[in-house]
Amino acid sequence: MRVFVFFFLVCFQSITLGQSYTVAKLKEVPLQCDSFIGVDNFQNLYYTSKSTLFKKSDTDIIEYAALNLGEITSVDIINPLKLTVFYKDSNTVVILDNTLAEIRRINFSTIDNFRNISHATNAGDRRLWIFNTDIQRLELFDYNQNNIIIEFPPTSLPAIELISNFNVCWVKTQDAIDSYTVYGSLIHSLSTNDNMHTITSYNDDIFAIIEDTLIYTQKNGSEFSNIEIPEIKVKQFSIKDEILYIYDGQILTSYRLNLSKE
Repeated sequence: MRVFVFFFLVCFQSITLGQSYTVAKLKEVPLQCDSFIGVDNFQNLYYTSKSTLFKKSDTDIIEYAALNLGEITSVDIINPLKLTVFYKDSNTVVILDNTLAEIRRINFSTIDNFRNISHATNAGDRRLWIFNTDIQRLELFDYNQNNIIIEFPPTSLPAIELISNFNVCWVKTQDAIDSYTVYGSLIHSLSTNDNMHTITSYNDDIFAIIEDTLIYTQKNGSEFSNIEIPEIKVKQFSIKDEILYIYDGQILTSYRLNLSKE
């Protein structure tokens, strides 16, 4: 185990990074689901249950299911007008509009230059970040042209998680989180380990869960610090517009996320 993770687990002390995050509790709402996805720009809540994607607003709930594609592996809501739903079992990505109607379905087993993928997220402008497991490589895929735009160098370890915004993609392997630009460059590599999971990027800082606790590191940082959130176990979380949403398996709690300089 890396030294900084050992230090965190044993001491649970923050490492001075020049800035820190604090939270102020806002509200709690009950939520029964298999996976909490997040909240979009319009305060719509997304979650999955029994292979079905749900979108909940203040007035109604709509849902999307494609049971023939298998279990939902991931849902990317960075663009609420073009949601990216990935089904690893069927090697398929489905693009949905804001009513959860299908815009496009991409089956990577049937297109030219067949490839198996383990992860897929939105890269904007009809593009996807995908991880090709056949050759252990991150790729930028144009689903309008059905071809690869950029091929990144192969990795020695398989991808465990993949998150992105439109310009940067973070690939977590067993021992690192590597960040890449849409132009094909590796811009940072951050040491990590298997115990860290559910990585998220906010303001280019990296957040993750370890031992039911939320941790973060600054942009291009090298060490993690914990965020003090009393009496709550973090199962899943998301951050949107300075609001931190934490799901403990039964209750979704929202917090105001404040950044303070040290």
